[in-house]
Amino acid sequence: MSKKKGLGILLSLVFVLSVFLTGCSGSKSESASGNSKDVTLRILTWNNNPEGTKLEGQIFKEFEKENPGIKVDPVFAPYDKYNDKFLTMSAGGDQPDLVWLQPSAMGQFVSKGVLMDLSDKKINKDEYMPNVLKLGQVDGKQYALIRDASTTMIGYNKDMFDAAGVPYPKDNWTWDDFLDAAKKLTKVENGKTVQFGIENFYLDQLLTSNGGGLVSQDGKKVIIDSPESIEAVKFARDLINKYHVQPTTAQSQGMTNLFMTGKAAMKMTGPWDWADYAKNVKFKWDIVPVPAGKAGNISAAAYLPIGIGKSTKHPEEAYKLLQFLTTGKGQDIQAKIISAVPAVKRDADQITTMANAPENAKSLSTLLQDGKTVMNAPYIPQYAEIYTKLTPVTDNINLKNLDPAKELKKFADQIRKDYNLK
Repeated sequence: MSKKKGLGILLSLVFVLSVFLTGCSGSKSESASGNSKDVTLRILTWNNNPEGTKLEGQIFKEFEKENPGIKVDPVFAPYDKYNDKFLTMSAGGDQPDLVWLQPSAMGQFVSKGVLMDLSDKKINKDEYMPNVLKLGQVDGKQYALIRDASTTMIGYNKDMFDAAGVPYPKDNWTWDDFLDAAKKLTKVENGKTVQFGIENFYLDQLLTSNGGGLVSQDGKKVIIDSPESIEAVKFARDLINKYHVQPTTAQSQGMTNLFMTGKAAMKMTGPWDWADYAKNVKFKWDIVPVPAGKAGNISAAAYLPIGIGKSTKHPEEAYKLLQFLTTGKGQDIQAKIISAVPAVKRDADQITTMANAPENAKSLSTLLQDGKTVMNAPYIPQYAEIYTKLTPVTDNINLKNLDPAKELKKFADQIRKDYNLK
């Protein structure tokens, strides 16, 4: 063999060996890191409470254990700027894979085409509590699944009720029953109210329980000036200005958490408040459904829809996370970890054993299982904007003790004109 030929063979062997070693080296590095095929899902939320973020993170870690190779990265936006933030991110090519949704903005997001249509997904409707799946639908199409579904109830100070000799409220109580109790629980000393019957009463709940609302469920008709709506707004006004059982704006100045500080006997509340009460109040407390108006014992739903961004690069992985949170293991553990009310039937009993659950937590479970919670915000693009315009109108009615019928009629006519509604 010539030296030249031998050198050629040697160089060939070196080349082959080098390619082989390079290949081995690349495989080893990829295997060691375990991250070459990892997918990171970003989920936009408004939860920026350190403790809440930590607890939510535990649920995400459970998902990551079940789905090796998929990581979850929570992204935060302030609640009052949340919707604009999501739209800005979407328009800028930085859309998160999943997004918590404020119900009032659902119609707007769907109209702008920023949410994935989930209608073709296999969804077991029978798993959910009554009415829950519909909360994620717009025009018959599924754009979100519901992680937790609850409602606002009345929290009450049992010690104050005992001291005033007022029987505890029953689950089927009415507006009249509520008002009677609120009057007896309001205390005035030297011309100054030192204890209020109730700290606050959400107008949405009064409208729903009386069969009223801002816009009809189909989004086509303005109903804020209907007799039922006017009666609800009048009742809200009278709690402050006629019966004096709820503080005026002036009385509320500089005062916060009247219920927790023992200055109000009742308060609109939900499971999201239970931990705070259990940790920080010194009195005995419990809950009861919102009193029934003309529509009966129904209540406006409080719920968390979660959607998938239409521009996600990981639709399959995103849907896996969505399923985990809304029908999977996330549902089975969220009541224990974050006191979030499950949306699936199999976990209905967990409501009574949730951390810090009050004695009458069963009443919430019953409301949900009986389908007594209803959507009160129709999914039309303009709803959030219309609702924003209603707030100063009702605030003015309460502040100046104005005639609800007159003010709501004027407002409703303007909304019909501006938004081409009936």
